[in-house]
Amino acid sequence: MDQHRSQLSRRDALLLGGCAAAASSASWPLRPAHGQDSLLRAGITGYNVINTLDPGKATLIPEFYVIWAIYNALMKFDAKMNPVPDLAESYRVADGALEFKLRPGVRFHDGNLLAADDVKFTLERLLDEKFGSANKSKVSALERIEVPDPSTVRLVTKEPFAPLLTFLANARTGTQVLSRSAVAAAGEDFGRKPVGTGGYMLKDWRPGERVTLAAFHGYFAGKPKIATVDMPLIAEESSGVTALLGGQIDLTSTAPFADVPALQQNGAIAILKQPGMNCRYLALNHRRAPFDDPAFRRACSMAFDRNAMLRAILFGEGVVSAGLIPPSLEYAYGGSTRPLTTFHADRAKAELGKSKYKAGQEAVVLTWGQSWWKRIAEVFTAQVNQTLGTRLTVEVNEANTVFQRLRAGDYQASAWGWLGFVDPDEYTYDILHSKGPRNFHGYSNPRLDAMLEQARREIDKEKRGALYKDAEALMIEDMPVLPCFCSNVHNLMSKKVHGFEQLPFSNYGDQFAHMSIG
Repeated sequence: MDQHRSQLSRRDALLLGGCAAAASSASWPLRPAHGQDSLLRAGITGYNVINTLDPGKATLIPEFYVIWAIYNALMKFDAKMNPVPDLAESYRVADGALEFKLRPGVRFHDGNLLAADDVKFTLERLLDEKFGSANKSKVSALERIEVPDPSTVRLVTKEPFAPLLTFLANARTGTQVLSRSAVAAAGEDFGRKPVGTGGYMLKDWRPGERVTLAAFHGYFAGKPKIATVDMPLIAEESSGVTALLGGQIDLTSTAPFADVPALQQNGAIAILKQPGMNCRYLALNHRRAPFDDPAFRRACSMAFDRNAMLRAILFGEGVVSAGLIPPSLEYAYGGSTRPLTTFHADRAKAELGKSKYKAGQEAVVLTWGQSWWKRIAEVFTAQVNQTLGTRLTVEVNEANTVFQRLRAGDYQASAWGWLGFVDPDEYTYDILHSKGPRNFHGYSNPRLDAMLEQARREIDKEKRGALYKDAEALMIEDMPVLPCFCSNVHNLMSKKVHGFEQLPFSNYGDQFAHMSIG
């Protein structure tokens, strides 16, 4: 550890000293002297808000970090991101329907056996307009759900729906299977009293502070080795590093990009990283000036240097983006450069000349915290102001407030993004379609809508990928959002932690049940 510290940069040394008070002020649980597998301290780093543990209502990635431990879905992803059976024992296409045979003997945390009716209930709940799930579009192609017997579910779609199998996996999908009786018993409180089939049950939840999970001994995949998982909410990623190096947590959900090179030299910890399934962009409100003008949006896009932003914020831990689909989804990825997403001061000024807004135009870019999200807004506004002579400013607020304002349309622009999405449909239909559940911008292009709907119906992977490439090329002409970059995903862990397998969608709680410490 002393050798590692000598290799840390001056910034790292200051970071460790500056964050020590924050780390020590939290009520970090101590590892018991006996039974080393009894406690895993898995920090949720970079976030301090969890609103619900109801998969159908969840929208934030820290919520899913926990949900993945509590629930299962019909499918899950293997190490190569192929969907494979989980609560389903098998599946097949039969008579035009997708038919699942459920794994026998699976129990919910309340002791009830999993039945096909629970799957039917889960999916119909998502489809209910009154329920208002952000994940409704993932199952909107379903025409009906049949239950021929307690162990069989048949999903009949209105038309071919290519991403359906992917959307039935235990990812950021909302399709995790619920107990009909448990939801009925909890009512509106189900999001705080979750009941799933996963390896862990909710033991305690202190809003803004931590979630604590207890092993479910009746877990169908076998009793978890770790009895308790404590998940403290650590708002700043740098404080998570401090806690890990200080032995106060065992695992982090993220890592600060600037610290990754130094941390890789530390033999006491392991760092996992790979290109992530995510998109980071500037969200633009088309209902408000000045971003209601496509020429102004295009001018802003060419007025900032994405490569400079990548160096300043990610320190090389990612790639610049010319669209929303990440390179991990190679078959649908359209490349990292386009003229309209490449910095060019003269072209940016010429495009501004076509706009009804001119130099001196004011606008506010909304962001939160002191993290790299704030840096995105700062780098963007500084470069655009310098290039175009605009007067863009940054407004910093609390993360949940920013999200609620985006959903309400109460903003002009915001540094935003999504991670944990596993299909091109989520990066395009959800964000860009006029009825997309994450289209907070008010963007509408009938031609693009038709293209994205066609891509949903296209079963051939190569043809489907080509449709997404064409859709992103069309989108860039309108520039409804300003793509910035796709970041690597990182997990830091003690060398005592074993069995965590990182996947590119930033998985977390789904790994706890087969992990060990020692």
